[in-house]
Amino acid sequence: MNSPIVIPDEPTIRVVCAGIAEYQGTRTMLEAEGIIPANTKWPEGYDDLWWDDGKYRYWMVRQRPDGAKGPRKLFVSIDWWCLRQQLIDGNHVTFELERKKRELAEYAYRNSAKGQYEWQRSFDSYAEACADEKFQAFKALIPGLIKPKRARRPKNVNQTQGAAA
Repeated sequence: MNSPIVIPDEPTIRVVCAGIAEYQGTRTMLEAEGIIPANTKWPEGYDDLWWDDGKYRYWMVRQRPDGAKGPRKLFVSIDWWCLRQQLIDGNHVTFELERKKRELAEYAYRNSAKGQYEWQRSFDSYAEACADEKFQAFKALIPGLIKPKRARRPKNVNQTQGAAA
């Protein structure tokens, strides 16, 4: 007995690695992202399609939705696509090195005298706001900002009846 194929309501977008992203979704979902060129002839079956726009290289192929089971031939006409977008001039090593340089610069700044001063100033402002009774009373008026305090539940029915008597 085959279970029905469930198509998600939203596209899935994930970063594969630096400079490469994948979009999965129906034709309409991918077209709504604005990265499919106008008048694109969509592939048939499991054929794939390649193109580039000068900055990115694209690859599109039909795919079974995540979690779908069964042989590949069941999905040959299903409207679910994977579109991979990759920077032409970049590679993941260059991107990873740049990311690590930024991380190291941020770490060095946080641990510098100026960074420590800014952190302490921010913490002092936070502590002052926590201690400010008028500000805390104002925050309590905003629905959903502060969780309401919950009363303890009685352990058994006798406690409930005893409390009412």
